[in-house]
Amino acid sequence: MSSGNISIIGKPNVGKSTLFNLLIKKHLAGATNKPQTTRHKIDAVLHEDDTEFLFVDTPGLNFNIKKDFNKILNKNALSAIYEADVILHVVDYFKIDRDDIKVIENINNIPLPKILVLNKIDLDNKKKNLPKILSEIPKDIINVYDEIIPVSSKNSKNIKNLKKIIKSYIPINNKNNYENILSNKPKEFFVAEYIREACLKYLSVELPYSLHVEINKFEDEEDIISIASTIYLKKKSHLSIVIGKNGSMLVKISKLARINAENLFNKKVFLKIFVKYDPKWKDTESFLNSYN
Repeated sequence: MSSGNISIIGKPNVGKSTLFNLLIKKHLAGATNKPQTTRHKIDAVLHEDDTEFLFVDTPGLNFNIKKDFNKILNKNALSAIYEADVILHVVDYFKIDRDDIKVIENINNIPLPKILVLNKIDLDNKKKNLPKILSEIPKDIINVYDEIIPVSSKNSKNIKNLKKIIKSYIPINNKNNYENILSNKPKEFFVAEYIREACLKYLSVELPYSLHVEINKFEDEEDIISIASTIYLKKKSHLSIVIGKNGSMLVKISKLARINAENLFNKKVFLKIFVKYDPKWKDTESFLNSYN
């Protein structure tokens, strides 16, 4: 029996959350093309044959923005490294840039197996660029990693091979550490994330970053789960945008979040979303860790 913790790290928008969802075979992490889609560490357990994987998705590491909020995201992401048995560093297939180098500097001296995942190979349909790209990676970077593998989170290319490589580095363990659980996060956490993901998908670029979602009621009955939640906004002018004409935007947000929740819980979900203006709420550590 093998059992291990695999932390997925990298800068924003390299496909970490999409890869995480593929590896665990469920949609748990919000995945959009906007930065800061992931604010929390999200873990999930996968049992396959004689192996128990605990995959951990993390916020995108960004060392260029010095705001307190961004420092908290970086702290949450980096903490996952020190809890890991294996580190997956996800980068954009076509370019390793200065932001990636800063991530490398943070993991270079950690004595754990490290796998460099070159994501988005679907953008190179004929794979003509792969040998060239691999040859251009500096040796000092290559030497940081135990394995380098190109994948596509978009079309699942090489995911099975990636999982085989991960398995080869997971410690042997004689017991299940996470038997009969999907995640260490409560159900309420994922509903809040589904709502925020829907906001990121449907609203303008700036607005989702100035909102926070809380679950006010979660009643899990035999045939249905009844949920009440609140979206808190910093600006009063955003109320009409989130609600939409005759409530149309809020209906879209609620529908997508509800569908994702029903797929996860395999049960009918009744979801009621309220929207409130509260200029006092802030993206502080207490909010980020509200479901830890």
